[in-house]
Amino acid sequence: MPLTDLIRYFNVADNAGESTLYLTDERVAAWHGGLHLGSLFQPIVDLERERIVGHQAGLSARLEGGESLSVEQAYARQQTAEEVVHFDRLNRTLHALNFLAQRRHVGGYLQLAVHPRHLKAVQSQHGLVYEAILKRCGLGPEDIVLIIDAGDVRPNRQLAEALINYRQRGYRLALNVVATETATDDLLALQPDILQLPLDADAALLDAARHRAISVQLTGIESGSDLARAGAAGAKLGQGGLFGAAQSDCRPTHSKGGLAYNSPSPSGDPS
Repeated sequence: MPLTDLIRYFNVADNAGESTLYLTDERVAAWHGGLHLGSLFQPIVDLERERIVGHQAGLSARLEGGESLSVEQAYARQQTAEEVVHFDRLNRTLHALNFLAQRRHVGGYLQLAVHPRHLKAVQSQHGLVYEAILKRCGLGPEDIVLIIDAGDVRPNRQLAEALINYRQRGYRLALNVVATETATDDLLALQPDILQLPLDADAALLDAARHRAISVQLTGIESGSDLARAGAAGAKLGQGGLFGAAQSDCRPTHSKGGLAYNSPSPSGDPS
């Protein structure tokens, strides 16, 4: 379905009429509650194969007057659980549309955060609504890695059930660990596919993750020396300014005349 038709479909489907998606400079933006919203993408690199394997999407938010807001400031404006769920899904729809718009020359997966307040608000069938959104865009859960922030959630039955729901639908999961009081064994018991850690993460946590066959993604790689540190630490994936800053365009993974390397066509793999 053409991008303009998808935008029209999602705008009509927003029964509450709280948000509007629109096209600007070949990218999709959104208007919601006095905020202009856009997507930013930062490449994720397989450090062993030295190639981009995905992009992490982030939110760009600014007020009508042009003042920029942080992601948390934007979410703080959503006062009820229903507002948070709607806003979170809107953002992930926005990112999926902008990722879709670049699929002719961008392969790999899309990494997206699920806001902690969303996780707490939804009681069952996690990922079902977003799966329908993805399918409308010609994507699926297998194209998505969902990021869960370990600093804002605690391992409990509700979280475990949410992660089970996501896995059953085919999503992969990344656990972002920056600052948390949760014990290493409790974190790894959540069985993420990817453990997202800062470059200076504790070596014991990296070793424990690798022992459980969990891929380690180190963030904050800004220089050649940082890259060497990440390689020495045994990280599989890397992210940071060395590979490209977060911006509205994804980093191309192949020529515009080629196919994405996760295309169903065997010729889509450039390796």
